Amino acid sequence: MSATPIHTERLELVPLTPEAIDALLRQDEPRLRAITGARFPPPLRPPPLMEGVLPLVRDRLRARPAEQAWGTWLVVSRDVHQAVGALGFGGPPDAEGDVLLGYATYPESDGKGYATEATRGLVEWALRQPEVRRVCCSIPADNGAARRVAEKVGMRIVGTVWEEDLDDTLLYAIERPA
Repeated sequence: MSATPIHTERLELVPLTPEAIDALLRQDEPRLRAITGARFPPPLRPPPLMEGVLPLVRDRLRARPAEQAWGTWLVVSRDVHQAVGALGFGGPPDAEGDVLLGYATYPESDGKGYATEATRGLVEWALRQPEVRRVCCSIPADNGAARRVAEKVGMRIVGTVWEEDLDDTLLYAIERPA
């Protein structure tokens, strides 16, 4: 599935290509800016908690380019073309139509509503896809900021899941409207 940018009130969500992920991981700012058109906060690095997952996303997209929309999306402030975070899916919908979503903002962008606005935009996009029934997030119980974002976009706790290194985490979800 091809992915085109998503526009919200203040943000543009841009799918990260394998080449953009490589440039970000190599801290190649000129190449990254040429690919994305965005400036990045110094020092150049992935948003928190994304460094470990980005190589996996890059490799999956190289093997299955048609899954571009189900990868990582860069969150860019439209007024100054500054990267403020990233969010993305753990892959395409599963057999039940569920997709797993994660999100992060750069520390200097925290508290400005970017995570909520971007998450709302991507959740709405996902729920318009015919193969998606539900968008889920697994969030540690002590991560109040991530839990607030999930709740603000209409997600509710539907259970718990076990994750390595985190033990039980809360599973939030929102379903396609009937």
